[in-house]
Amino acid sequence: MNNHKTILLDGNSLSIDDVIAIAENGCKVDFPEEIKNKIKTDRKRLDTQLIEHPEIKIYGTNVLHGDLKDQQVPLDLIEEYQTKYIKVHNCGTGKDLSIEQVRAIMVIRLNSFAKCKSGMRLETCQLMIDMLNHNITPRVTEEGSVGASGDLIPLAMIGAVMINLPEAVAYYCDEAYYNTPVENRPQLWALTVSEAFSQGHLKPDPDFRLGAKEAMGLTNGSNFIAALSVFAYRDAVRMLKTASLTTALSLEAIRGEQNAFKHLINDNRPHPGQLAIAEHVRNLIKGSGRTTLEAQMTILPGQNPKTAQARVQDRYSFRAAPSVHGAAWEALAKFEDTITIEINSVTDNPLFDFDIADDEYLSAASGANFHGQPLAAVIDYVKPCLTALGLISDKRSFSMLDHALSYGLPADLAYDVTKADGGLMITQYAGAARGAESRILSAPSSVTSLSTSANQEDFVSMGSIGVLHLMKIIYNTQMNLAVELICATRALQLTEDRLPANLAKLGEGTSKVYKLTSENLGSYTGDYYLKSDMDLTHKLVRSGAILETAAEYVVR
Repeated sequence: MNNHKTILLDGNSLSIDDVIAIAENGCKVDFPEEIKNKIKTDRKRLDTQLIEHPEIKIYGTNVLHGDLKDQQVPLDLIEEYQTKYIKVHNCGTGKDLSIEQVRAIMVIRLNSFAKCKSGMRLETCQLMIDMLNHNITPRVTEEGSVGASGDLIPLAMIGAVMINLPEAVAYYCDEAYYNTPVENRPQLWALTVSEAFSQGHLKPDPDFRLGAKEAMGLTNGSNFIAALSVFAYRDAVRMLKTASLTTALSLEAIRGEQNAFKHLINDNRPHPGQLAIAEHVRNLIKGSGRTTLEAQMTILPGQNPKTAQARVQDRYSFRAAPSVHGAAWEALAKFEDTITIEINSVTDNPLFDFDIADDEYLSAASGANFHGQPLAAVIDYVKPCLTALGLISDKRSFSMLDHALSYGLPADLAYDVTKADGGLMITQYAGAARGAESRILSAPSSVTSLSTSANQEDFVSMGSIGVLHLMKIIYNTQMNLAVELICATRALQLTEDRLPANLAKLGEGTSKVYKLTSENLGSYTGDYYLKSDMDLTHKLVRSGAILETAAEYVVR
């Protein structure tokens, strides 16, 4: 893992992969020299104006914030105001974010400063850069933001560590942390700021104080929403491609119909997502003997002969996969575009125009670039699409378990009912519970505004809540796919020796998936402790290990 690579933040070219490389793999960050020089020059100009022209009111700089925006801050209280601002914004609740999520927030915030519109001091930017590069991460909780005025509370918790408030908590991780797979990384101990800096071999400046506007500069921005969206996007794309694998494997299990994935059908409704998913499944089942007319007409032991005939079509959960999964594909494409714009934007308030003549006063425009609605709206678009992905997967699992729907698979995929085996019925219960929760979480957050700040901030995005719900939906859908993997794998194991070899043959891609799942789940000889398989297959889905086995078949 190349965690010694340095990624330069220029405000314009940060990618989703860059954020993950810094946040998850420990890559270093810095500003280009020309940006550092501009930040210093711009800041000097702002400081001069604040001293020489205090009558020019600038929001959150020499006047207070929110509903107190008209209250002047005397020059001799500006530094104290920064500290007070950070203190009163530290009121987060809930679980701690991960180290990786907090690092992503910091990266995106720094990239915003690199646009040179925020009026930050280089010393403050450098401190955040040094914290990232020395693996010092503030404790930030997941609750408190309303997704407007910036993600104020989470970002203020980062500010609390930067100014070494005694109540602030931080974490330190060594380089070995980043060389450990994310799912196996150790729980870190909470430290005081001084302890974290000491372990990170970073000597804090005892005289460091935030200057005018910097407390607001640290906290104004939808960076909490954007950072969590980065990971949600990565995990969702991985999951969507995995859903093509589970669909194809389930299709093999029921000896399904290929027609729904042919060019004739999909090319005549050419939504990009539908075309991509149909191609995935075609690639995966290419060369399959199980998904042929001959295989469908072969009677398996215990199968109702009436179901062993030329099959006109399969249920929606199989044949509508290109349409349903494809809708998620297109939602994620929009999500990617929105995130990419967001992480290369200035989401501060106010913004300064430093590119004016030396004898002109600085223009400070106060607006709402910190408002999370652009992200919140797209998050609410993605949520039901991923929920549908989980629900249709659950339907495929249900079909494989119901002997009346599975075209000859044993009822409940039980190994031997004469020996009192109950089979896999309850795995689908577990998946159904997750699907039910996802339905609830799919309700839009971006239209649940509650007024804040004495109605000065009277419409907020609640995108922070939306993205937390999105992350839980991703987990739930991963579990749905995990259940489907178990059912499809066990179905194939139960029937692979009940068909002639040429008809039991799996497709080019599905054979690789089946090999991995069979090796991991082991042979099927009767009832066993199912949670072990649930945990194992969920890990295969979440980590991308299952996808890696057949990634070349789902490139599009």
